[in-house]
Amino acid sequence: MNTQTAAHPVLSGTSSPSESARDLPPAIGADSGRLDVMGVGGIGYYKDVTGEGPGVVLIHSVNAAASAYEMRPLFEALRGRRRVFALDLPGFGRSQRGDRDYRPTMYAEAIERFIVDVASPQGEAVDAVASSLSSEFLARVAVRAPTLFRSLTLLSPTGLGPERSGGGLARGILHNALRVAPVSEGLFRLLRTAPSIRYFLGKSFVGTVDEGLVRYSLQTAAAAGGRFAPVRFIDGALFTPDAQRSLYEALAVPTRIVYDQDPHTRFDRLDALTRANPWVSAHRVAPTLGLPQFERTSDVVAVIEAPVAPPGAVT
Repeated sequence: MNTQTAAHPVLSGTSSPSESARDLPPAIGADSGRLDVMGVGGIGYYKDVTGEGPGVVLIHSVNAAASAYEMRPLFEALRGRRRVFALDLPGFGRSQRGDRDYRPTMYAEAIERFIVDVASPQGEAVDAVASSLSSEFLARVAVRAPTLFRSLTLLSPTGLGPERSGGGLARGILHNALRVAPVSEGLFRLLRTAPSIRYFLGKSFVGTVDEGLVRYSLQTAAAAGGRFAPVRFIDGALFTPDAQRSLYEALAVPTRIVYDQDPHTRFDRLDALTRANPWVSAHRVAPTLGLPQFERTSDVVAVIEAPVAPPGAVT
């Protein structure tokens, strides 16, 4: 594990497609490092340990241009008050990329090893925050190893809309088509253009899109090997078909779900989940469209730092 002090990001408007992910400017102006995990590869991360109390681990979403920059508002709000950590998931940001078999189990392993080896080597339980699809990865870890966590905060999590099907013939055709290099390369070239990135980010902001996020998204999407993990996301391979039952209903850790409107996911079964699992509570942060950490930072921090208690306890 190699740790160094990172300068504040220098974000230019363009980036060479041949740029190595490890050569990207930092997404967050903080100490940075890299953790090598067998079967997962190198995981880039950021940390600020000047604060006190339980650590907070921040996990970005999964999309064509994802990175730890998505968690920068929360990192900045919490640093100096709490020990705070943010990682780049495999295939994104400054973490290892390439043509590998990206699966939910790989992402869960990356998160678990990061917590055990970097965020909490002494075994103290952490507060963990994940966005969108990464909420499923984090829940998978918490079901398997609940003692790692004080609490979970899931921002606009997937898996609570209409029940997912296997996808049938259409899913198979899409999967096979995306395995053809010219097809996946062509699709990803379209997705990582400035108009495309600005369009999709614009759907997740009530107000003005964060320009720093736009610029960094362009850079991280242009780094070599950037298409492989997003393609697995597009073909549905990173979703858990029965996430509500197998993951969220199985949680035995205080879990806060932050939601409002989101053009990419739905919350039809959120009420049913909170009835089925007393460890889970719902917290509407409005008005937001899937990235509440940018437009309602203080509200999200308040949810993260709310008192932790088991079901039925008086606080």
